[in-house]
Amino acid sequence: MTRQIRDRLIYSGEDYYLNEELLEGYFREHPEKKPESKVTCTALWRGYIATFEIKDDQLLVDKLEMFEDTKLNLKIIKELFPNNNKFEWYSGLIRIDDYRGEWDEEPKDGKFEFLEINNGDFIQKREMNFDDLQSFKKEQYEYFILSEDVNPIYKLFKKNNEGITEDRINEIISKNILIYTREVYVD
Repeated sequence: MTRQIRDRLIYSGEDYYLNEELLEGYFREHPEKKPESKVTCTALWRGYIATFEIKDDQLLVDKLEMFEDTKLNLKIIKELFPNNNKFEWYSGLIRIDDYRGEWDEEPKDGKFEFLEINNGDFIQKREMNFDDLQSFKKEQYEYFILSEDVNPIYKLFKKNNEGITEDRINEIISKNILIYTREVYVD
């Protein structure tokens, strides 16, 4: 399988390549808004590359590159995000540490960094050690199990993974909870 071209985030003058496609959740909820790409590429099934930026404490969609027409790209961003390109739909954590979910690597001596976003507003940068991250995931998992998102997630897993048990689903979710929820635990 060809590795997909990753979206980018600019934060405090640094470039981060994201392992999460932030716009895909938005386009799943609003499929009519997803721009159609006439060009296909095995390394870019979603049809675009997004560049985000944290600027003036807001998460902005800086660029939406489609391999067709630069003027079209600017027009699409203004239509999709009319409030100065602010991505108001997004709430959650954006992981920016060196591990970023790559190969599920979370070394016990690692430092894990996240940007907390609420409705497109930058709230804070969170830094955690390994133990803090595991506690955070446990709290997120407990919150998730009580949420209305549980049954749709179970159904999706069962649809895409024949014979998977709820115990296995719970194990996967608890290990990767930051990926599966848009909710942010508030201290």
